[in-house]
Amino acid sequence: MTKEEEAKVLLKKYLDQKASPAEIAQVEQWYNSYQEHTSVIGSDKKAKIKENVLLNIRSHMTERSQPVRLVWPALLRIAAMLFIVAAAGIFFRKIYIQQSISADQFITIASAAGEKKKVVLSDGSVILLEPSARLRYPEKFKNGQRLIELLEGEAFFTVAHDEKRPFTVKTSNDLYTKVLGTSFRIKSYQSSRNISIAVATGKVAVGNSRQLFGTLVKGQQIVYDKKDRHAAISYTPVPVYVNLVFEGTKLQEVFRKLEYAYNITINLSAPAVRNLKCTAIFNTKQKPEEILDIICSLHHLRFSKTEDPKTFNVYKK
Repeated sequence: MTKEEEAKVLLKKYLDQKASPAEIAQVEQWYNSYQEHTSVIGSDKKAKIKENVLLNIRSHMTERSQPVRLVWPALLRIAAMLFIVAAAGIFFRKIYIQQSISADQFITIASAAGEKKKVVLSDGSVILLEPSARLRYPEKFKNGQRLIELLEGEAFFTVAHDEKRPFTVKTSNDLYTKVLGTSFRIKSYQSSRNISIAVATGKVAVGNSRQLFGTLVKGQQIVYDKKDRHAAISYTPVPVYVNLVFEGTKLQEVFRKLEYAYNITINLSAPAVRNLKCTAIFNTKQKPEEILDIICSLHHLRFSKTEDPKTFNVYKK
């Protein structure tokens, strides 16, 4: 069940008066978090609305024997807020509310004019800085997230996959790029009106603390206008290709990386296949079918497409 589906189920229980005390507290926590990062309504009005709505709902939920007389406009307002939080707000709220960490735990590195630098992070992610770029990152990632800042310039990111700790890059104008494991390029110059993010492999989400602008896949880019605060998604004019390097890597991990690189699904029919190993270098210029054909021929396996062109089955001969 997705985060959005979970939020909908919880909201329904909340409105049907079937939520547990812990679930009530969770709904109210979401509501409070959303209010903290919204500037549409004045702080005085927001505090008054929050107080009235929560008191009204709590009183009716604790008095289950009495007729329900909830203020529906207010409830619809909460519903809208919760769905925003579930669909997009939760996505960036956690990275927006950062813990205060002392400056000596961060490293700031810069490339000189005409110089390129390679940075390897504690999780194995690799960043290639273009000339005149500045990057800020923690010595070691903590607290279930990986957050770094591209302070200036252009950089190419190859992110180590970690489902439990999403990787987030912050740039100027409160812009965030969030991924699990993929490769992409960001251009963010103080002197330029635009910030651009182009995806080489996998999938990334781009937004700020208020909204999600969109999710990009391989071959797409987003350009954010800092002045107009407008984002536009398009296809990259020049395709970006990267190498996929495997050195004695188990097939389960190989296929997982291929899934993220090409935004596909690979199903393994036999559990024993997962531990077979692969040593090879592929390039994303190759089609996934070509790579699967090479891997399967090396291990005496077969693969087939399904009705969904982005789903493949791998099995023994």
